[in-house]
Amino acid sequence: MKISTLILFLLIAITTTQAQNIDSNREPGELLVMMKKDIDPMQNALLRADLESRGIIIDRKVTKSFNIWLFRFNEADQPAEKALELIRQHPSVKLAQFNHKVSERQLLPNDPSFNLLWALLNTGQSGGTPGADIHATEAWDITTSGVTALGDTIVIAVVDGGVELSHPDLNLNKNWNEIPLNSIDDDNNGYIDDFNGWNAYSSSGNMVTHDHGTHVIGIAGAKTNNGVGVSGVSFNAKVLPVAGSGTTDVLVASAYDYVYTMRKVYNESNGARGAFIVASNSSFGVDGGDPANFPLWGAMYDSMGMVGIINVASTANRGWDVDIQGDIPTAMTNESIIAVTNTTNMDVRNTQAAWGLNSIDLGAPGTSIYSTRQGNTYGYKTGTSMSSPMVSGSVALLYAATDSLRMLEYKESPTLAVSRFKRYILATVDTIPSLVGMTVSGGRLNLRDAVLMAANPPMLSANPSVLNIGLKPDFADTISLQLFSSATEPDPFALEIAPGVDWLTVDQTNGVFSPGTPQYVRVIIDATGLAEGNYSTSIIVKDYFINSVVIPVNLKVDRNIATRSYSTNTSVTLSPNPFDERLMLNMNLLRNSEVKVRVISLQGTTLATLHDGMLQAGNHTIIWDGMTSSNQLVSGGMYFIVVTDKTGSVTLKAIKK
Repeated sequence: MKISTLILFLLIAITTTQAQNIDSNREPGELLVMMKKDIDPMQNALLRADLESRGIIIDRKVTKSFNIWLFRFNEADQPAEKALELIRQHPSVKLAQFNHKVSERQLLPNDPSFNLLWALLNTGQSGGTPGADIHATEAWDITTSGVTALGDTIVIAVVDGGVELSHPDLNLNKNWNEIPLNSIDDDNNGYIDDFNGWNAYSSSGNMVTHDHGTHVIGIAGAKTNNGVGVSGVSFNAKVLPVAGSGTTDVLVASAYDYVYTMRKVYNESNGARGAFIVASNSSFGVDGGDPANFPLWGAMYDSMGMVGIINVASTANRGWDVDIQGDIPTAMTNESIIAVTNTTNMDVRNTQAAWGLNSIDLGAPGTSIYSTRQGNTYGYKTGTSMSSPMVSGSVALLYAATDSLRMLEYKESPTLAVSRFKRYILATVDTIPSLVGMTVSGGRLNLRDAVLMAANPPMLSANPSVLNIGLKPDFADTISLQLFSSATEPDPFALEIAPGVDWLTVDQTNGVFSPGTPQYVRVIIDATGLAEGNYSTSIIVKDYFINSVVIPVNLKVDRNIATRSYSTNTSVTLSPNPFDERLMLNMNLLRNSEVKVRVISLQGTTLATLHDGMLQAGNHTIIWDGMTSSNQLVSGGMYFIVVTDKTGSVTLKAIKK
């Protein structure tokens, strides 16, 4: 290539990139402003006068929870960028952006001859690839519950254009603490008559009928196994409709404010009010939007993640890279966002769907998807709008598969559930070539494996679990530390040691667990230069699934010490897990001990006692054939295997297919 041609090419590329950063989707003369905590510009005469002197007029408060306001200015008097920068620098303002136009994500069906529900079970109908589906029927073999192990009714919030409330096949959530049509906020959540959800278009509980929203809601939460119509991915979860996916940022912020409020109220009232919303679904956005111009969107998603809501978003129906072109919200990489692109029944990315190695998390079926339609009917639609409810419906099923102990943990830390479930979904995808190098996970949603991971979450263990070392002064020793992850997928991990502890080092600080394979780390303890006495620290191991194990290390330096010593713990593993006919319990017993092995149901009932008596030190294998003590075959589902010996009790989860 000639030098002059190369220079021209670079200039065109630079110009194109700059053009992409222009905020072309904004509403003229409108700013969305998040004020600092407790600042109300309408109640502050000095602040209002200051803004008006700068040509900024306060229009109205947009949200109750986020303290977001709509400001207006005259673009004939000052450039838009100047007005935005002026507001951003104001000491009373936390965040500010333009108010943007938002459009729904929808493509008209291009192949209505596809058989029904190939996305849930693809047998090769209409020329599709068998198995190119989310393996929903296999996930339903594990759980179909619409409530958590603690009794919470699981809810998906779908922010869209509305819904047909009268459609007989939709499993819609009702706010039973609200009396409809009495013009009173009965449950004191700040919203009047929100019995059926919320209409941000009219700021009322009067839901608008909408075909696109009805179709999306059916994918995530149509009534399943009721002998009518279609099946929803979540099987039994409820769906909360929120109308507010069109026009501008103002409407979107108002819609999300309602979703956030309902989950926050649920958390604060311990389930007495509000709704246990585990996911929001957005099938709308701003094509080519630059996240730098939408800081309020990111702040809202972060806030919803803090109360326990995973925000699932469909990417653009454009054949482009959103990492380069931009997109709102799917070019954002917030922890609480899962961005989804569209795959076909041939397990390839739809050519009209966007991608992004850094920002688009995974693919899900979205081409010729059959679902509920306006007018109490059914029909096909295509687009990334159809892909995101596949994932939001899956989040609900992950909660249904989670045991009560984990749910208690997630009630205490909702953000932990958000991060873990996102990782479970991304780690368990089916890798497909058209998404490798184009999405974060490189694959298409696999609901079965994600549910299995939620039901049997990855755990970390270490052997020895405690290191008690005795050394003479100026002596050193090395111990092999065995680390193990029960994850069924590759699991990256890292080791941490407290800073300033010079007498303890390890030969590796990170690695990746392969399924079923332990990692060995050499721990070097060096007493050189240490005075006689006792020293303590710990080794902390953390993995991709936000598990951690702390290994206390205690060193005694004594010139009269004879030998080193370190403690170990009894290790127990299950295989295969899930199992079909036989489950093998492999146990390494460190000393002769009375051992009791029991099978416990989710309700706490002892179903079978596999061993109760003395065992010698060493390796033992105990087999469970899936039968109770009364020789009844147990049904598919989750069970606890409890092993008790001198060292204590170990509980593991087993999945019967």
